[in-house]
Amino acid sequence: MKYSILLFPGIIIIMISCSRKIFDTNGETIYRTGRNLQGEKLLDKGASSIKIVSSCKTCHGKNGDSMKRSSIKFSVLSNPRRFAIPYTDSLFFRFLDHDLKSDGSKANIGVIWKMSKQDKVDLLAYLKTL
Repeated sequence: MKYSILLFPGIIIIMISCSRKIFDTNGETIYRTGRNLQGEKLLDKGASSIKIVSSCKTCHGKNGDSMKRSSIKFSVLSNPRRFAIPYTDSLFFRFLDHDLKSDGSKANIGVIWKMSKQDKVDLLAYLKTL
């Protein structure tokens, strides 16, 4: 009995740590969970009007294209047939920082992220794989 009391908290800790999905890259982790590899939540709830979103995947789906008009696949964003001003890396970063579309107009997506420069670079690298 004495050992089972000591063992129980250890089992709970192992179960919790094993239940977290680990992804290959920081970018994939951000896309799928809304957190970076350090576990920081990246949604800026104070600045966002939509506060229930937890990750990019919430709206854009597993493969980045569940919203037909707003695919987040970089192959779509950077396609000149889809956008008069296709996204470049710097325009994508501007979108994340200032909520501006590639043409400079306000995106008004309602979700604001607070990411370090490295988090943004990692996210973009992942989006380029979709």
